[in-house]
Amino acid sequence: MSSKRVRPGAKSAQQPEKPLDLRALQRTPGFMLRLAQLKFFEGFYEEFAALGLTPATYAIFAVIRDNPGVPPSSLASLLRLRLPNLIKILNELESSGFIKRNRSKSDRRAVELMLTPKGAKLIAEGARLTEPYNERMLAPLTETEQRTLLELLNRISPL
Repeated sequence: MSSKRVRPGAKSAQQPEKPLDLRALQRTPGFMLRLAQLKFFEGFYEEFAALGLTPATYAIFAVIRDNPGVPPSSLASLLRLRLPNLIKILNELESSGFIKRNRSKSDRRAVELMLTPKGAKLIAEGARLTEPYNERMLAPLTETEQRTLLELLNRISPL
C-alpha cells in the first residue's frame, strides 16, 4: 500500500469525477435566474466592450434617451440602484460628456437628466448591437418561447 497522501479537493487519477446532482437547483427559479443573468452579463461585456458600456450604463442611457428630463431619484428607483451609487456613475458620464444635468423649470431644486449628442450617439451604437446580441443569447429558444420568456419576466418583475 502506498503512503502517498492526496490533498483535499485534489482529483485522483484513478477516480473520475462523479457528475453532480443539480436537480434541486434546476427547480429553483432564483438560482436559475442568477445563472441566466451571469450568462447574459458575460455576453454583454463581450459584445459591448468596444463601446465601453456596462449593463448599468446601457440601462441608464436607454432610460434617459426614452425619458428626457428624468430625475436621478426616479432613475435610481427604476434601476434598483442606491442614489449615491447612481450619482457616482452620473458624475462620470457627465464629466465624459455623455449626459448633462439641467435644473427643472417647474421646480428649481430638482435636476433633470438629458443626453448630450455624444451620449445619444453612444446609445444609438449600443442599440444597433442589442438585437443581434439578444438573438444570439436567446438562440436556444423559439421565437414564441422568447416572447413568453419576456412576458413572464415582466410579470415577475414589472417596471
